[in-house]
Amino acid sequence: MTRLNLKQARELFESEYGRRISDATWYRTVKVFNDNFPMTRENIVWLAEIKTYLPKCDLRSVSVVESVRKTRIFINQQNPEISGAKLLEFFKDYDIKIHPNTLTKWFRPIHGFRRTRIYTLKELTPIILAAHTYKVRRETTRVSQSLTNIK
Repeated sequence: MTRLNLKQARELFESEYGRRISDATWYRTVKVFNDNFPMTRENIVWLAEIKTYLPKCDLRSVSVVESVRKTRIFINQQNPEISGAKLLEFFKDYDIKIHPNTLTKWFRPIHGFRRTRIYTLKELTPIILAAHTYKVRRETTRVSQSLTNIK
């Protein structure tokens, strides 16, 4: 697990992402890396994958990056496959409450959701990302509403 310098990291990120990114975007992205999340090849490829699935996602939102990383580790420890019911339990453990209609929308590209169906990590990556960003957006909305209600 060797760490990359900034130039190598950017080249790898852009090649995995599939296009060039601006200097400003790159320097915002670099701030995600720290001692707990080092600038390794695996982490850079993974961030580029997140950016591909969620181009508008601010990668500096460490809570999203960290929770998605934990989800991937959880699924990989189980097996690279997981049932729909087990995924819902995992979301419940992370306090991610998803409306059934939203769940249906997220699973539409992979032919719908069933609790008994076995999904691969590759299939679930965009759904896991969507769930965690959904939770962050809901929390942000809740906080901003509570701040506007303070008198």
